Amino acid sequence: MAAAIRVTPAYVSLGALAFASCRVDTGWVTPVAGFLFAIALPTAAGFALIGAWRAARWLGEVRCKALPPEPIERLEADLRRLRAELEETETRSGLTAKHHRVQALRGAYADTLSAACRRLDISPPPGGDRAPQAEIYRVEAELRQRGLEVRQEVRETAAH
Repeated sequence: MAAAIRVTPAYVSLGALAFASCRVDTGWVTPVAGFLFAIALPTAAGFALIGAWRAARWLGEVRCKALPPEPIERLEADLRRLRAELEETETRSGLTAKHHRVQALRGAYADTLSAACRRLDISPPPGGDRAPQAEIYRVEAELRQRGLEVRQEVRETAAH
């Protein structure tokens, strides 16, 4: 008869874990130094995150500083140019995407008109680029009274 071979795991026969007796040589690192490193690393990471957050906020504030106001002469030149472009585009026929061009020019004109109004303490036309034409004429008249000519002078031509 064959004898039965009984296999028992090593940890059962020794009564303890087999790897418990193996010690790793860590050199100069003591358990206290390892513990301090384990505590210091997350703390340093937290401070780094807080510092990065504050730096990003500071950079955002620096980038968003108010720009100096645009010179009134430049606003006047922009208003004249945009008004002339708008009138030319509105009266021109056969223009590709005319509706979109007119809307874009009206929006740019309304934005520049509002900037001039803020600069001269005049109430801007309500509704932005969808402001009624009567409001735009009112604002242009108020700007004209304050010395800001919006429309270019029409030169008479001898086309008789």
